[in-house]
Amino acid sequence: MNMIMTIGGTDSSGGAGLTRDAFIAQHFGLGTMPIVTAVTAQSHQLVKSVQMMTANFIVDQITAALASETPAAIKIGMLGTPEIAETVADAIGAASCPIVIDPVLKSTSGRDLMSGPFPPSLLSKADIITPNLFEAAAMTHLPVAMSPPNIRKQAEILQANGAKAVLIKGGHATGVASTDYLFQGTTIQAFSSQRLNKDMRGTGCALATAIACGLAQGNALSHACDRAKSLIFDWISEDETNARTELAD
Repeated sequence: MNMIMTIGGTDSSGGAGLTRDAFIAQHFGLGTMPIVTAVTAQSHQLVKSVQMMTANFIVDQITAALASETPAAIKIGMLGTPEIAETVADAIGAASCPIVIDPVLKSTSGRDLMSGPFPPSLLSKADIITPNLFEAAAMTHLPVAMSPPNIRKQAEILQANGAKAVLIKGGHATGVASTDYLFQGTTIQAFSSQRLNKDMRGTGCALATAIACGLAQGNALSHACDRAKSLIFDWISEDETNARTELAD
């Protein structure tokens, strides 16, 4: 079985983080190599507490995993601090597989999960980063973008800071359509779906992991993004219980 490395936090409710990563990877017929950066105590409503792992322990996990298996892709989620982000950048080294970064800054309930900016040393390793509108604004120190020109401006800043490609997700915007914009060099693609009025946790984790799985299977980036968006739309369209069964097929 091909494996993807997933780097991020645990979620005691099972709604997001490494648990969600493994769930999505299973749908693609892939296994996961989970690297724990933080253990969180949370429900579907709030994060009660967070225990960060030490930098040395994170390095030990990555080193041991890479000694056992070469991942087909790496997906990076919650890191907690810029120092941990630097540590991860060093530990994954010159990885030859695709790298997807979901820049987790806050929990769905609003708790801060990143204490500072993402270092260029990590962004430059990413084949794609997948911020939502609020994350893109925070990472570029600009107001939340609600128009394509402003979204493009923020993507260009993120690319200038090292990201090879940027997918800015439009799930937090308004309107009948939910549109994600993929920026690769000077090429822009839009992926739209009907906007669903459901507030679900773990969708950002799931989307980034689905993209990583698509890349691990050799798909082009645009196809991996399109397929991932369709998968997450189908999941959100169903209730959580039915989605768990459907995606596991």
